[in-house]
Amino acid sequence: MGEFRVHRVRFFEYQPKAIQCIVYGKEVNKVALSRSDGCIETWDLKNDWYQDKVIQGSESKSIETLCWQGERLYSAGLDGDVVEYDLKKLEPKASASSNAGPVWCLTTDSHGKFLAAGTEDGCVVLFDTDYNSLQYYRSFDKQEGRILSIAWNTSLEVILTGGVDNMRLWSVKSGHAVQRMTLGRVEKSKETIVWCVAILSDMTLVSGDSRGRTIFWNGKQGTQIKSFQMHQADVLCLAVHQDEKQVFSSGVDPKVVQFQYTTTSRESDWKMWVRTKIWYQHTHDVRAMAVTPTDVVSGGVDTTLLANRLGNEKNKRKMRSIPMHQLVGVAKDRNALLLQYPDYLELWRLGNTRKTSEKDGEVLPEEIPPQKLIQLKTKDGQHIACCAISSRANWMSYSDIDGFKLYKITMTDTESISPSVDLRKVKKGLPSYSAHRIVFTPDEKFLVIATSCQKIVVISLDEDSVSLYHAWDDYTEESIHQLSVSPNSKLVAVADLSYKITVLGVVSKEVVSQLPSYKSTVTAMTFTPDSRNLITAHADQKIYEFDVEKKEYSDWCREVCNKFPNAWKKRHQIIHHISTSPRYPDKIFFCDLDKFFILDKTQPFPSIGSKPFNLVARPNSSKVSAFHVCTRFRYLIHMDFVNDDWVVMVERTKLAMMESLPMAMQQKKFGT
Repeated sequence: MGEFRVHRVRFFEYQPKAIQCIVYGKEVNKVALSRSDGCIETWDLKNDWYQDKVIQGSESKSIETLCWQGERLYSAGLDGDVVEYDLKKLEPKASASSNAGPVWCLTTDSHGKFLAAGTEDGCVVLFDTDYNSLQYYRSFDKQEGRILSIAWNTSLEVILTGGVDNMRLWSVKSGHAVQRMTLGRVEKSKETIVWCVAILSDMTLVSGDSRGRTIFWNGKQGTQIKSFQMHQADVLCLAVHQDEKQVFSSGVDPKVVQFQYTTTSRESDWKMWVRTKIWYQHTHDVRAMAVTPTDVVSGGVDTTLLANRLGNEKNKRKMRSIPMHQLVGVAKDRNALLLQYPDYLELWRLGNTRKTSEKDGEVLPEEIPPQKLIQLKTKDGQHIACCAISSRANWMSYSDIDGFKLYKITMTDTESISPSVDLRKVKKGLPSYSAHRIVFTPDEKFLVIATSCQKIVVISLDEDSVSLYHAWDDYTEESIHQLSVSPNSKLVAVADLSYKITVLGVVSKEVVSQLPSYKSTVTAMTFTPDSRNLITAHADQKIYEFDVEKKEYSDWCREVCNKFPNAWKKRHQIIHHISTSPRYPDKIFFCDLDKFFILDKTQPFPSIGSKPFNLVARPNSSKVSAFHVCTRFRYLIHMDFVNDDWVVMVERTKLAMMESLPMAMQQKKFGT
């Protein structure tokens, strides 16, 4: 497996935010979610729940509701604006004001021509989205109290809204309320709030309220069909399966309840709504749910996105709360780390020791402890999209929605306990647009930027000046999400979300090679130490090695590409970082959230006809295999080499993240 010493870093205190909204887009087969800090994430179901895009937000701008309309994504919040997003540039594209105060809920018609919003002032507001536009259209009659939930039945031209103590059915043509349904109160002085509603094609209405009740209504007559008291506190969200035979509810008591429309007995054709299943998997309030054709998806205050397979209780997915793009930059020649928080950066010098040990797993004493050298905050709390640090920590850069920033770092007395650090912002010679990914060449002569306009820009770095060296203006039409520079600083590999992978010449300004098309997203990539081969990891768990000089897959890759065992291909955790080392030229090092792996290219893959392959690490096993697994490090955010035998492992444990969450609802359990 190899022997190396490890910097086990646990001072990165990144804290994911609560999930506010979840929506499923049928046309794009993606789930979009928003968090309490205003960020929006999209998860690609075609690529095994890969988090392909993150639209950065701001603490000052809340998102209370999300809505897919075909391939278009909208949000709305307390500022009263409905916003459409450019899913290539990952930034707002257009906005329109509700003219009726904050927007609490948003829905679309099935034709994709209008949006309907429920507002603080008690108005249903329609927005025209036809012909790729977004503009205010008209408002319905004003009601007393705010509208907190909304649903649209396009075929019958009615909209259902929920508010305080009541629900209303509205005629889309007239804008008048045609039905009013009143909910009772548990206490006379305590309002009943309808947090969520749904409307089915047969005019069955569903509501979830602050009493903990999920109620099914006859929408034509305005009467209750059945009421379920399945929750001990507020029901905050509902989700309906596309067959309209399954409805799910959840809320403050963190359980997901399934209701089904089914026959009461084998001998009878009479159907009714019954409670069929309960999932206990969240630890805190569940604020949002959505249903895909195969899964029910939920999330909330505990920051975790969960997907439970319908019809299979054991098949469940738990997605990592920490973004899949890199949050850690490593200055390999200076033993320093750049840590990316939502609205500030920290530069740390790693600890040091001259002690060695022959004992596996022994903790070596620190002679110089880790030290924070720089903390750099963004202007007006803007969220950081990406950042990078050069190999000798002489340059640092980041980008937010306002644009790209570059800083020159000067350090003196670097061997002392308290080195002197000077930070100077570079203001001339930089592109004016923002970036999706940034990387420095190892020789610190160039900076490569993947811009929000789908361009590749190369910046020449000098002690006294910074200038534009070259740009590929029409590189791609999709977002660029992976950049990797070769160790010799001559090549940069670029991957976008249209499955295109290209190797470009940083110095030569040429397109060196294009990798064969492969319909699975690249989740991580790196060059081999000799800069000859490019190694890529994909969402389907395959790993490929491409010979850049010969412009073909390497001999090793062609030999093993069809030999990956099923146990490996069925893994659900995405490989989010991959690395190589000159000391181990025949080994590939990579990690996912749970484990650290080493793939030895000199050892054989398990044969297809052999016994089932087991991924559990067995240190004392004499069995030879190319796969080596280390479970000693969990919840890995990043891993990389800093010196020949030193590896940096940046961890953020689940317990550390849970400690900062608010108190969950207290529930009495058996035996307590």
